[in-house]
Amino acid sequence: MKKVSPFRHFAILLLFIPMFSLAQEPMTLQKALLIGLDKNYSIILQKNQAQIAKNDNTLGNAGFLPSIDLSVTQNNNISTAHQEQFSGQTKDVTNAKNSTLNVGVQLNWTLFDGLNMFVSKKMLRVLEDLGENGTRIIVEGTVADITVTFYGIIQLVKLVRVAQEAVDLSVQRKHIAEAKLSLGAGSQLMLLQSTVDLNADSTRLIQQVVLLANTKADFNRLLARDVNTDFIITDSIHSNKTLNYDTLIANALRQNSQLLAARLNQHLARLGVRQVQSDRYPSLGFTAGYSYNTLNSQTGFLQYNQSYGFSYGFNLTYTLFNGFNINRTIKDAKVLMNSGDIEVQDAEQEIRTELLKLNNQYLSSLAVVKMQLTNVEVARENVNVAFEKYKLGSLNDVELREIQQKQIDAEYQLILSQFEAKKSEIELVRLSGELLRITSGI
Repeated sequence: MKKVSPFRHFAILLLFIPMFSLAQEPMTLQKALLIGLDKNYSIILQKNQAQIAKNDNTLGNAGFLPSIDLSVTQNNNISTAHQEQFSGQTKDVTNAKNSTLNVGVQLNWTLFDGLNMFVSKKMLRVLEDLGENGTRIIVEGTVADITVTFYGIIQLVKLVRVAQEAVDLSVQRKHIAEAKLSLGAGSQLMLLQSTVDLNADSTRLIQQVVLLANTKADFNRLLARDVNTDFIITDSIHSNKTLNYDTLIANALRQNSQLLAARLNQHLARLGVRQVQSDRYPSLGFTAGYSYNTLNSQTGFLQYNQSYGFSYGFNLTYTLFNGFNINRTIKDAKVLMNSGDIEVQDAEQEIRTELLKLNNQYLSSLAVVKMQLTNVEVARENVNVAFEKYKLGSLNDVELREIQQKQIDAEYQLILSQFEAKKSEIELVRLSGELLRITSGI
């Protein structure tokens, strides 16, 4: 019997997947994270937003500093005039030139506005913190996506390998059926059944290879590089079995980025109440200026005039009545503050719920992995024994296929359970706020 290369069908399939190339770049999780955190478009865009919030957090934007304006006006006109004075004198001027120059510097400074400027400065600081926390949320999400996709590729490589092994076994089985038929010891039905099973296994292999290629494209997209860049991953999936649920809860309630965002918004809402309350107080401002004016005229009473000097003063404004709108805005701000408190409570409850569900899923996946490891060993041994019996004729096609299918199912279930456990682990660590610290040490 002619031995079939275990990579024959796989190599043929690669011809139809343009993403694969002969030169494959070795890829590790650490390398992927370094590339992704440096180039990922979502992170760059969020950092830009955070930078804007940081730029806005200034004393001037909060209203502490004065404004100084410079104005310069220069006017010229040419006119023809006929003038008659009370003394009886008359004057006719043709194409008379008149010009004026006005230069002024004005300073306006709010000295007191009901402490609104102090509240505004605190609000700008909170907005800056929200921008930084928003960046952390995007970075955590990107790290989680890269990590999950990285292990997803490892899973798919294993699934491709299992599918390839199933194809190889079906190819051997078909050759045996052909040999028996040529010797008169087999049947056409046996050959047809082996062909059907081979086609089914080949179809599954094609699907897994295409899914692997597409997942690699998604991975490259996360790294913000050419989606056709090929690479090879030699790592395997290992679960962290030291996770403690109580520790995860404590860390999440202290440092979860979504919960921190809710608390910052809560603080912002409380400052909003203080900001609108400042409208109850008067506003005191200081103004000062310097002006310089000149006049040159060939008509009128003055031929030349020049003046310059300083000016200063204070202004006080106080709203005596505005239709109870201040009371209305304060009530609205207090409602928003109450909403902020509720959002914090809801975020805490959501985190507790998600952690509980993920922990249950994580533990169940680990239990399934443990069971499937034994099942895979037994299933592989059963297939080896069954195939030998099949070659000797003591086992029919249906029985061999059933035993083979059990092995495939056990292999698939093991690989999927390993991946599900890893996904749950990554999400548990992300919710606890420890993902960036842990992945930084990879």
